[in-house]
Amino acid sequence: MKKQDQVQMRRQNKYIVLDAIRQMAPISRIQLSKYTKMSPTTITRIVQELEAEGFILEGVSEETAIGRRPTLIHMREDALYTIGIEIDCFTIRIGILDFLGKLIAFQEVKCSIKHQYEEAIYLLKRSIENIMTEYQIAQDKLLGIGIGIPGVINNEEGIIVSSEQLKWENCHIREDLNGVFGCEVIVDNELKMQIIAEIGDIYTPQYSNCILVGIGTGIGASILLNGEVYRGIQNKAGEISHITINPFGEMCHCGKRGCLSMYVSEVTLLKRTPKNLNIQSIEEILQCVDQGEQWAIDIQQDVATFLAIAINNLVCLYEPEAVIVSGEIIEHNVTFQKLLSEKCKQYIWKELQPYFDLQFSNQLKEGVVKGAALQAQKQLLSV
Repeated sequence: MKKQDQVQMRRQNKYIVLDAIRQMAPISRIQLSKYTKMSPTTITRIVQELEAEGFILEGVSEETAIGRRPTLIHMREDALYTIGIEIDCFTIRIGILDFLGKLIAFQEVKCSIKHQYEEAIYLLKRSIENIMTEYQIAQDKLLGIGIGIPGVINNEEGIIVSSEQLKWENCHIREDLNGVFGCEVIVDNELKMQIIAEIGDIYTPQYSNCILVGIGTGIGASILLNGEVYRGIQNKAGEISHITINPFGEMCHCGKRGCLSMYVSEVTLLKRTPKNLNIQSIEEILQCVDQGEQWAIDIQQDVATFLAIAINNLVCLYEPEAVIVSGEIIEHNVTFQKLLSEKCKQYIWKELQPYFDLQFSNQLKEGVVKGAALQAQKQLLSV
């Protein structure tokens, strides 16, 4: 076997052991050997390396009825940290993830950064510095930073190609942040980050094939196929805002009629509200629904209908295990969740209905932040 192949195999074995410890800790070396099918000698070598590198610790033992108590291996939650960030038009959300995948800090910074890329970079640097100082995270403990942004993102080069919501184009955000905090920065579309948080643990995910549909200032989707985010040729897969729902409908700014975003995005819904009421937010529309205002009920009905049609298109194309829906109009809105479930039963092809779950996100405001931090850990961890 070539030396290069041996080095690669040793590294792969090390990842396998670390993942096994992450999933099953506390665990003994004997149990690791049985689970991974590696020899006790190999397990001992790898465990010693991981402990020397600060990823794990040994020494806490469990009680047994007879014989010597086995020494158990635990993960060190403070081994390394990653930072996750979500950038939106009026809010920057930021959080710190420990090595066990727990979000130990979460903050929101109110701002107005539409058309203001340089201002956003300044706020990002300040926000990262502040949260690291507050939670006493040393730079040598920071593995990386993950950033989720609405729009078309060149994830390989860390470039914001275009963000319709933020009005940014060709912004080299990774280049502008790389090295500032002594770590690498990864950048991706916000929903492609969030889906990592939605499926549970990145090492033992609940689903291998699922779709996340997100409604906010716009609408988009993220597609997970065989455990990996499906990107398409230019990382534009999931840009469902411009799929045609009504060919005779309203004219979209893209030049086509009847795009999905013209019927379900927050901006469009606010335009449908009575002018004399001066409605400024989705929360106000939902309050009017609760108060029995017919115009608000009609809006909610239309959103559920068009969203169900879009979900049917996605389900027929990809046949996922689950479709997860997120967004302010969805989460904690039990009335709308029931309505959308009914509409999906009406519009989704009956052959596929028994085989997938319609779920609603419970990540609230933390989804993109946690997903971005998890993705940074997954991509940047080197053992």
